[in-house]
Amino acid sequence: MSEVYRQQKYMWDNKEQRIDDRIVSINQPHVRPIVRGKAGKNTEFGDKLSASCIDGYVFLHRISWDNYNESGDLEAQVEEFKITQVIIHSRFMALQIYRTRENRKFCKEKGIRISGPPVC
Repeated sequence: MSEVYRQQKYMWDNKEQRIDDRIVSINQPHVRPIVRGKAGKNTEFGDKLSASCIDGYVFLHRISWDNYNESGDLEAQVEEFKITQVIIHSRFMALQIYRTRENRKFCKEKGIRISGPPVC
């Protein structure tokens, strides 16, 4: 029994209108829809990732095919950076999603200056 058929049968048997981790692409069954709420494009397909760029090198910290909030990755990225880098930087540039109240508090406690586009 194919995975698509199994999912359809599950939905029919359980009178479900949605199913988690449903297959949306036969060629790439790992791809998941991500509801972004952007103007003109409510749903996107593909992966989400957390990465940092240091001296022209890009370090991939996390990649996921499921929707998640990247702002929760900041503390782990800072700790990983301290382990892998010889020089400890005291500032960094972050996208708006990373500059949450919790992350700004964490950075302040660690003596790290966080900057980027203004928070709306």
